[in-house]
Amino acid sequence: MRNSLLILFCFLTLSAKAQQLLPPAGSFSKDSVHIGELVRYTLVHRHPAVQEVILPDSTYNFAPFELVRQEFYPTATRAGISTDSTVYTLRTFDTSPVQSLELPAIVLRGTDTLQVVSQRQSVVLRQLVQEVSTPLQLRTQTTLSPVEERFDWPVLMLWIVTIAAFITLVWLVFGQTIKTKYQLYRLRKDHLYFNSRYNSHVDRFVKTGVPSSMEKAVALWKNYLTKLERSAINSFTTKEIVEYYNDDEQVNVALRLCDKAIYGNVTAEPDQETNQALGMLRRFARSRYKTHREITGNART
Repeated sequence: MRNSLLILFCFLTLSAKAQQLLPPAGSFSKDSVHIGELVRYTLVHRHPAVQEVILPDSTYNFAPFELVRQEFYPTATRAGISTDSTVYTLRTFDTSPVQSLELPAIVLRGTDTLQVVSQRQSVVLRQLVQEVSTPLQLRTQTTLSPVEERFDWPVLMLWIVTIAAFITLVWLVFGQTIKTKYQLYRLRKDHLYFNSRYNSHVDRFVKTGVPSSMEKAVALWKNYLTKLERSAINSFTTKEIVEYYNDDEQVNVALRLCDKAIYGNVTAEPDQETNQALGMLRRFARSRYKTHREITGNART
């Protein structure tokens, strides 16, 4: 009977120990910290495997510390004892010389919960400023320090890319129209310049009768058509020019009369034929100008 009672007493003692709520153990990774410095706090709780335990998470108030991050480790069970552990990375901005922390472990028992709290652990705050003069000397006047102006290259590159994209878009949409307008402008400008100089040579020839004025007028006519037709007409002979324009009667008659007056020295003063020849060359040049205007204007279609 005595042996049975002893065995029963031992069994009840072991069962009570198994159900006993043991406090978790917490510790800092260092004994002193600076303001804002990271410090690790390790919380370990050993309990019977039959108990369900929850350790604090990010919703817990770690004052006077702030939680930066936390690392949970899987529960390890051996011989009916489970071990839960968590490492909290903390920092503090409190100026108290000594700062303490204690964390609970929450044990679930059906619909009820119990808390067991770890022993309070403390760290010493290391001050960077050891002495402060009293009273503090405040500066009432300050001078501005010159700051070197820096060019905003990213904004410049953004503007360049934007302008380039805009120009490209405009060219894709209106490029052909712009090109046509410019070509028509150049044709008109060249024709007005030719007319002005050609009329000047003709007027001089009419007033003086000097063959060199007619020669300059004919040379100007050939150079103008060379640029207009984009062909080396100024290097052609009279026969080649007539053939180039498909034996045009107007060109044939006008050039032969001019050659007769220039090289044959048949007339010493302007007559009706030479005046008509110069007028025919002017009209032919105007006709070719109008033809090229129509070709350029209709190039898109």
